[in-house]
Amino acid sequence: MLRAVTRDGFGLLFGVALLTASVSPGLASAQVVSGFADDRLEPAGADSAWMTVESLGFEGHLRPALALVADWAWKPLVVYDGQGHEIAPLVRDQLVGHLDAALILWNRLRIDLNLPVVLANSGDATMLGTQRFASPDGAALGDLRLGADVVVFRRPARQVVAAVGLQLFVPTGRTQAFSSDGGVRVWPRLAVAGDHAQFSWAGRVGVQFRPSDSCGCNLAPGTEVDGALAGGWRPRERWLLGPELDWSHTISGGAGALHSGTPLELLLGAHFAATPTWTFTAGLGRGLTDGAGAPELRIVAGAQYVFRPFEQAPRSE
Repeated sequence: MLRAVTRDGFGLLFGVALLTASVSPGLASAQVVSGFADDRLEPAGADSAWMTVESLGFEGHLRPALALVADWAWKPLVVYDGQGHEIAPLVRDQLVGHLDAALILWNRLRIDLNLPVVLANSGDATMLGTQRFASPDGAALGDLRLGADVVVFRRPARQVVAAVGLQLFVPTGRTQAFSSDGGVRVWPRLAVAGDHAQFSWAGRVGVQFRPSDSCGCNLAPGTEVDGALAGGWRPRERWLLGPELDWSHTISGGAGALHSGTPLELLLGAHFAATPTWTFTAGLGRGLTDGAGAPELRIVAGAQYVFRPFEQAPRSE
């Protein structure tokens, strides 16, 4: 019997689908298989010095910031057979733009809104037994993200900063476009960051409560615990160079969630503060495992504008 698996276990879901098909072919062939929000790159909110982790600056009051990030992923979701040979990429290439608007309050709180837009999306539909797994069907909105992070601990000179936050994802995307889980997601998290001389670092851990797959007819990974680490060097005042490591692991959910694997991705990034208000970012990365959403290659580019108060010009006498 044909069995499709990813190398670390994600595709065992397809084995479940095939077993269902063998028991009740008519029912299985009538099921509609839908996707999920497979883009694992979740950009940090505007005003962060990193791509995916928060630097927790949060200086100022009523200070807005804007960020635009584009990420392109090659083969983020691939079906393999039992020997680890590729059958087909359900999602072959995916280009997503993320627009983030943030507001800094009271020198310790940032609220932000992030809208992802899938600009390009392609892949191959896959037949496994009598079950058809559909590929993405074109451009679409992603799930709107509403977030808030508040500093709860801060040492002088930013040696260590800690914050707690909550992100809420509204299902404005479509499962058929692999841009949504089809339901609300909630993501509480704890973040830490710091600076020491020319070295900067940051970390994050959280739990993302995602919709569960109770019918065996979608690929949503279910509730996950996740985290990230970043460390970088500032060879000059305007530059920050360093890697970011993101991971997630399913802890509960339906049939799809039990076999989604452990996506692990490494990004190498360069951040350049061209002016006091404009910062530009470029990154290159890849998945270190075959977990769902960890691509063979990822390219990231972004720009960020942080509003600064205008300095008052001296008045002429």
